[in-house]
Amino acid sequence: MIVLTAAFWWGVEGYALFEAGYAQSPVADGLLRFSLLILTPAFVLVWLAAAWLRRRVGAMGYWQLLGLVAMIWAGAILVTRMLIL
Repeated sequence: MIVLTAAFWWGVEGYALFEAGYAQSPVADGLLRFSLLILTPAFVLVWLAAAWLRRRVGAMGYWQLLGLVAMIWAGAILVTRMLIL
């Protein structure tokens, strides 16, 4: 639940950063757009689909999948925030 809250938080904060025009460089702007339009919705979908996969991959595989996806998403958000602010 905390991870889905973080995705919602980034959707709101990232959109506010985008609307305010904080992304000065094309790289930061592109990464911000990518994280908001592609990465965050994909993150939420994979997180929800993992519940369906839990029976098939087992508890250990389930947490490994969720951890991997969360680290990729958090890394992209961290880099985006470092480039913008």
